Amino acid sequence: VDGRNHWPFVMSALLAGGGFRHGQVIGSTERDAGHIKERPVTPGDLAATIYHHLGVPIDQTYSDFRGRPRNIIDEGKMISELVG
Repeated sequence: VDGRNHWPFVMSALLAGGGFRHGQVIGSTERDAGHIKERPVTPGDLAATIYHHLGVPIDQTYSDFRGRPRNIIDEGKMISELVG
């Protein structure tokens, strides 16, 4: 089986530098860390936050190998706790 076959619904990430607002935990899991309890954050949210911080519009598109426009972020919004 590809990927995480144990606790596949949650993961953690640590961000440092970049001028973000640090020193906080965003979101939580159930007691066994198997499921999200509150404030889910997606990889798309993290990407949208980083792009915004770098000055890249999150509605920006690029052309795929067939010349079709693709959004750089399909689903995601900025993590408000990190940007102020």
